[in-house]
Amino acid sequence: MEWYVWLILCAVLIVGEIFTASFFAGPLGLGCLVASLISKAGGEVAIQFLGFSVTSVVLLLALRPALMRMRENKVDGGETGIDIYIGKQGRITEKVDAQAGTGRIQIGGENWAAVSDVGIIIEEESQATVIRIEGTKAIVSVSENP
Repeated sequence: MEWYVWLILCAVLIVGEIFTASFFAGPLGLGCLVASLISKAGGEVAIQFLGFSVTSVVLLLALRPALMRMRENKVDGGETGIDIYIGKQGRITEKVDAQAGTGRIQIGGENWAAVSDVGIIIEEESQATVIRIEGTKAIVSVSENP
């Protein structure tokens, strides 16, 4: 019957982790799950607490620091998605000309449609800097120092 108590405690801690995202209650909940399995298998109370303790400590030491770093990177305004291209230099692969409706820029491994920020023509093979992204187009400016 002890395994029910461990299982209920596991559920409470896991649900608590979902609402707090502290990365503390989750490892404890998984420790409770291990203790519940040990209890169901007929393990003594001392073995259950040992299983709970070892599992919780190992998971806390192994997972919590990495998960906290991931959370801090997202909260601290880390650039994600298309924002990573802003300020990057790239090579013009097709002449940027608003009149003709042409223009492409190679940024790293990506090839984007390009538009000049001031409406000038930028020749192929020139270096340009991404000012902003609007939809699927990179708004670019001629790079002074390639």
